Amino acid sequence: MIITDLHATNFLKYATLDLPELPQRGVIAIAGANEAGKSSLGEMICFALFGRTYSLDQTQLEKLIRWGETHCSVRLCFRIDDSGHFEVARFLDRDGNQGARLNRVGEEQPLARGREAVASEMAELLGFGYDEFIESFYLAQREITTPHPHSHAVKAMAGITKLELVTDQYRAEIAEFGQRAGEMERQQQRLSSELSALAIDPLALPELQAESGAATVELEALELERGELEQTSQAYQAGFPEFRSASGALTRAKLLRFILLLLALVLVATWALIHYQPDAPQSLSLQRMLHAWMPAWSLQRLPWLLWAGAAAALLFLLAWIRVAAVRSRAERLRGVAAALVQRMEGVAGLGGTAEVQAQEDVDEGAQVDAVEEMVESEQAPSRFAFDDTLRELLPRVKGYAAEPDEVRSSVGGLLARLHQQSQQLQGRHGELEQQIRDERVRLQKAEELDRIDADMATNQRDYQRRIELRELGRELLTGAARHLSQRFNRDLRDLVGRTLPLFTEGRYEHLQIDDDLTVRAFSTEKRDFMNLEEISSGTQRQIMLALRLALSEELANKSVRGRQFLFLDEPFAFFDRLRTESSIRVLPELSDVITQIWVVAQEFPQQQNFERMLVCEREQTELSTSEAAG
Repeated sequence: MIITDLHATNFLKYATLDLPELPQRGVIAIAGANEAGKSSLGEMICFALFGRTYSLDQTQLEKLIRWGETHCSVRLCFRIDDSGHFEVARFLDRDGNQGARLNRVGEEQPLARGREAVASEMAELLGFGYDEFIESFYLAQREITTPHPHSHAVKAMAGITKLELVTDQYRAEIAEFGQRAGEMERQQQRLSSELSALAIDPLALPELQAESGAATVELEALELERGELEQTSQAYQAGFPEFRSASGALTRAKLLRFILLLLALVLVATWALIHYQPDAPQSLSLQRMLHAWMPAWSLQRLPWLLWAGAAAALLFLLAWIRVAAVRSRAERLRGVAAALVQRMEGVAGLGGTAEVQAQEDVDEGAQVDAVEEMVESEQAPSRFAFDDTLRELLPRVKGYAAEPDEVRSSVGGLLARLHQQSQQLQGRHGELEQQIRDERVRLQKAEELDRIDADMATNQRDYQRRIELRELGRELLTGAARHLSQRFNRDLRDLVGRTLPLFTEGRYEHLQIDDDLTVRAFSTEKRDFMNLEEISSGTQRQIMLALRLALSEELANKSVRGRQFLFLDEPFAFFDRLRTESSIRVLPELSDVITQIWVVAQEFPQQQNFERMLVCEREQTELSTSEAAG
């Protein structure tokens, strides 16, 4: 970049500064006594480009404002060969507020506005930052020293800044990935301990489920048995009076049937005897009896006996049907009693089909048997007495001789026994269900731990792979940085070899620059390389100035890729007159890239001609081209 215009208001000692149409080639000399404001021009340029200066840190920028004023501003126009003509302006007030704007010259629409936006855009335009600028194109009023080989600016000039940035990023990522992999390994160890503590048995859950299923089946069987017992008991109690009634009705029906049978037989036999043997003594005797019973008897009424016998026979048949019906009802009720007896025997375990079924259920579920044994052991004394009473009761129940109250009491005891067994079994079933839930939770936790462990193993392998790739990348970047650094030193030696003879009038032609930028100069008189300590201080400063100019040209070649300005503040402060004259004379001839050179000095040799001469005075608060001698 080449500076074309510089304007400022209330900046340091200057109320106004107006330097338009600056020469784009040659030396711009700035002369004046101490504290005349020469270095202020460099501060203006630095502040305009980067919003900061070499002499003040960010917390003291308000000192740039002229004493007694509330704000200051700087406007700098510069040209970049491949990009065009730009203008950057900055504003600063006593409250620390700083504004910035960047636009093309002649265009009102800004390219960027605000400190951060302008800083980002300027970095893209210039190709270098503040640190590189201070170490190359801007020589502040200080001793010229050998640049530090590991400084950010030198690394940027060598082109290894980004390589080292990536290398540092790789190093940080390697440490981070290693830390993560180590943490995952520790977590895997904790997971392994947790899995061992769980002690998962793959057969535990199926066994618990089978046991719970057996308990469920037994509970259902108990509930079914309880319901059937209640139902048959209620049926017995409801059928007890009906059975008594049916028994009486059956007795009466049988008696009536017998009577009707006898009556029918007597009537038919009497009819047959009188009808077929009317003169037989037995027939005559019967006729006299009939006449005695019925005075109106005559043989004409003999068919009545047949009809009466037929009627008695018919009634006999009806009585027979009645007996069959009553007997059927009684048998049905006996079936109810037999069913009740069977249920009671099954519940009490006194034998019968219920006992066989219970034994089969016990064979299917040993846990239910354990529950029953526990109930039996807890209720043994009362149960034995109850079972004896029950044995006496069952035959009477079967014959409907037991009263409903007796049956109700006995069945209640059996129902209580079933209820107790059901409660015991429900308690065991509840325990099994809780154990199943707990086991499932344990299995889920184990599965989750296995999944996490597998994920961690995958991630650990991934981290290890990343570490290996980054280690390889570090090796490649280190090799590339070493190559660039060696080439940078070689290019730097070539550049210094071209400029050094001009500064030293041919007495020193070559420099030996090591990787740590240690400098040794080749003396043509001694035909050998000499340490800087062996050379006079004035020559040392000439060599350092040549090295500084070489660094600037190297940075310009790598980053700017166009013409560049250089600002030298008191570079000849410790030079004698001859060295100053020779140095000023050769400055415009040093480089085709660095074409605009600002040089600050207290005074210059009279015979020197500059493209622009700016003279600063202590009492002067305004500076413009009209006051500059050219």
